[in-house]
Amino acid sequence: MKRFLKTTSWVIVLFMMMSNPLLFAQQTQTIRGTITGDFNETIPGVTIRVKGTELGAISDAEGKFTIAASPTDTLVFSFIGYVTQEVMVGNKTTLEVVLKTDVKELDEVIVIGYGTEKKSHLTGAISKVTNENLDKLPVARVDDALVGQVSGVNISSTEGEAGSAPTIRIRGTGSVSGSSSPLIVVDGLVVDEDYLSALDMNSIESFEVLKDAASAAIYGSRGANGVIIITTKQGAAGDTKFSYNGYYGLKEARQSDAYYFSIAETAAAELEANGELSDRTLYKQLIGVDRDWQDVIFDGGAIQSHSITARGGNDRTKFSTALSYLHDEGVLLTDDFKRYTFNLNVETQVSDKFKFGARFSPSYSDRRRFDGSTHDILRQTPWLPVYHDENTIQFVDRNVYPDVQVGDYALQRHFDNYDLYGDGSVLVDISNTSNTNPAAKVLERDRNDYKFKAYGQIFGEYKVLDGLKFRAVLAADYQNTRRDRWQGVESSRNGAAATQYDLSSFNRIHLVSENYFSYNKTIEDHEISAVAGFSAETWDTHAESTTGTGYDSDLLRTLSAATTIASATSTSYRETFQSYFARVNYAFDDKYLVSASFRRDGSSIFGPNNKYGNFPAISAGWRISEEAFLSNNSIVDELKVRASYGFTGNKTLQTGNVLVDNYPYLSLMSPGTAVTDASLIASYQAINIANPDLKWERSEEFNPGLDFSLFNGVLSGSLDYYIRTSDQLLLNNPVSTTTGFSNALVNLGEVENSGVEVEFRTRNVSNETFEWNTTLLVSKNKNELKNFGEANGQIQNVDSKRAAEWINLEGNPISSFYGWVVDRDIPLEYLNNPYHPVGGEAQDVYVKDLNGDGIIDDDDKTIIGNPYPDLIWSMINAVSYKNWDLSIMIQGSHGAEVRNMGDQYLFNHFNSSQDFDPSITPDQEFIREKIFTNDIVQDASYIAIRNITLGYNFPSSLAGKLKMNSLRVYASGQNLFYWTADDYTGFNPESIYSTSPTTWGYQRAGSPIFGTVSLGINLEF
Repeated sequence: MKRFLKTTSWVIVLFMMMSNPLLFAQQTQTIRGTITGDFNETIPGVTIRVKGTELGAISDAEGKFTIAASPTDTLVFSFIGYVTQEVMVGNKTTLEVVLKTDVKELDEVIVIGYGTEKKSHLTGAISKVTNENLDKLPVARVDDALVGQVSGVNISSTEGEAGSAPTIRIRGTGSVSGSSSPLIVVDGLVVDEDYLSALDMNSIESFEVLKDAASAAIYGSRGANGVIIITTKQGAAGDTKFSYNGYYGLKEARQSDAYYFSIAETAAAELEANGELSDRTLYKQLIGVDRDWQDVIFDGGAIQSHSITARGGNDRTKFSTALSYLHDEGVLLTDDFKRYTFNLNVETQVSDKFKFGARFSPSYSDRRRFDGSTHDILRQTPWLPVYHDENTIQFVDRNVYPDVQVGDYALQRHFDNYDLYGDGSVLVDISNTSNTNPAAKVLERDRNDYKFKAYGQIFGEYKVLDGLKFRAVLAADYQNTRRDRWQGVESSRNGAAATQYDLSSFNRIHLVSENYFSYNKTIEDHEISAVAGFSAETWDTHAESTTGTGYDSDLLRTLSAATTIASATSTSYRETFQSYFARVNYAFDDKYLVSASFRRDGSSIFGPNNKYGNFPAISAGWRISEEAFLSNNSIVDELKVRASYGFTGNKTLQTGNVLVDNYPYLSLMSPGTAVTDASLIASYQAINIANPDLKWERSEEFNPGLDFSLFNGVLSGSLDYYIRTSDQLLLNNPVSTTTGFSNALVNLGEVENSGVEVEFRTRNVSNETFEWNTTLLVSKNKNELKNFGEANGQIQNVDSKRAAEWINLEGNPISSFYGWVVDRDIPLEYLNNPYHPVGGEAQDVYVKDLNGDGIIDDDDKTIIGNPYPDLIWSMINAVSYKNWDLSIMIQGSHGAEVRNMGDQYLFNHFNSSQDFDPSITPDQEFIREKIFTNDIVQDASYIAIRNITLGYNFPSSLAGKLKMNSLRVYASGQNLFYWTADDYTGFNPESIYSTSPTTWGYQRAGSPIFGTVSLGINLEF
């Protein structure tokens, strides 16, 4: 009875409170307060809820809130990235709430190929770069923006032309004849490396870099060089938001002080040495021109980018679309790159079980190339004008050149045979080449690339059971490239006889069908995610090229106007690919982690004996921080040890800088001619030896690692050690010449890359108005050739005319420079004409007798360097103060070397007039040409301030008055400071003339590194 009366009383009271709002209102009170974080920073957007009710509020931009509650209520404070906190109201009317950072809640979701995984559960070496500020960098390609962002990834600006691709290496070079570039995956679709030139950074959400074999093994035969997964931005439910991102900048090339040649400086040196000036030097001064040809060829330019995006949707359908335009004028004469891109992503939840989506991204680019070589143009003498004017025309030898007029290109030979003193006593020749004007070599040529690319996919996803989904994807990417090249009448010393028009086209369509099941389920302490499926791919390729010669003028630049069709070729082939793949990730109690994957790939380009390849991998991890003995400590937030082991493959061959997939297991035929009865007839001839046993190159990798976070996220990072052995290399091994060939392609050879990667991230200061974060990335890699078969000790050269040598020797890096070691220079007194041409120097040098036998021969040659850096690093500091933000990235590379053949050109090593005088020069038996020595092997180390960006975010109140959600303006500078080694003479230590993996590191002066200063704006409305 008492229990009944008590219960009845509570029911009556509750009914009265619910039926009498006035009575309830009288018992509530207004609570005001401020919410801050661990470091006294205010937190806007925190949800404050009266527990057990729908009543709530949200903190404002200053972390302040107001809410009505009764003394018996409990307030719940929740915000992503912080531990949810509950506070009993009691008699308090003001609250100061401090939320603690929840490291676990901040755990990122990582794209791992055919799925995602929590970062805390990763057991492989994967780095993620979110596009928070990358779209503010004034770069033409998205891969340029990744420089210094990921440990173990070396991105080098090997070419300086606008729109040109950098060289990307993940954990070193692992092939002697194949490509070492990573696999590129965009929204799940594998695309070719060149596709990166078609992407707009404003459409990209994030990059995931899969570095170890266990992570990349899900891509099997294409994962040996690592994988870069690019995810584009998706729509979100809510009002449609429009944004504009744009910038405008100016670019300037980094010039070389070593290649600056001045008549004034040379004359001063000559006068000091001899007490007088030669007639040649007097004549050069009389012409009145003293220019640096770098100022002509490196003319600088502007870069601008404009992107408009719209994103939105509702609970069922979401969309994201972007339209962008980029124009990069480059820093080289005639260099120009324009790109237009469009991107559309749409997803719709048709029903509770079925989701459908489509993605479409076409692009078009128009690129005018710098059609020349810096080493050839810049070796011209500083007294030569570009065009004749009223002063220089008077020096022209009219007996030989009667028709030269003011405004014509000036040639060196125009200035020969000049009567210096006007009495016929001294006729002076000062030319050292019969070439045309260096500017004409570029300006009178027109070389263009026109590329259209389109990527698209449609997919459907069906929820079969709770946790089990099936996804079907049909995707395609298409590219059409047309190239033309015109070499005009005045582009060569041979005039109209050398005119030529080249026209080529390349078409490829890549079709992909992928079908796979994915399973994600949590059962008490067990978390399971799995994927299994199959895919089929087809590439259809067609290429053709035609060359016409014999044009009378520059007016008609068509093949039909050619006197002769010098050549015409056409190629067409198909490649098919079939794969089966599976992966299982398992976590127990959020502490013990294991992952296993398997892929089986089959390709039509390999023979019947090895049509398929198998690529398994396994990895495991232990989250020590989740153990009971660390659960209550105040130092360790996250501590995880992990290890991975797996196999990946590589199937792409490389000839020069051309990637080929041309069925090398067959005996391929090429059109040619044969002699029959003393006459030539058309025929076909074999170009290789058939090998039905050819198969994928294989990489085996072991990678232990450590991930950590300390002091509530103040210090975090990772440590990785790896050893990757690439074997079964596709190697051209020597064979008996009785076969008709000198070598044959076989699977033989082994390369090892081993190294250490370190990532440190610190939150140095974080309070209400000021925040400072630092990221430090350090990578060290060692490359070693372990097995080169019968080709061990092979010596190669890139150019038989400039036959500097490389050696491929076991126990050393794949590509090692080979030659004599310099002892000393030849003194000037033994040289002929040491001050002509200007900037010239002797082509020879004394070398060391390493074996001490008194003879200089091949036994005195040795390894004199290699092109691989020992250490690469970067440091990023990000600072924000109130509405201002500042970020600075410093990046460096140390230990790499280049064989800078540019010295031979620019210092005129070709010029025999500066050879040593054999009648007076001592010890001539110890003299050798510089290009065969370490004289031109130079330290390619550098330290650069890659990026400085200063931005200002307008207050939301002011942006609101302008009808905008947000408004930011910024100034940015790239490569404003770039320091190189003292002995480096070129324009860009990163520049490499693309040859082959076994002759890497060849530089012919190269394209320059450039600095950029830009202004930009980001607005959303």
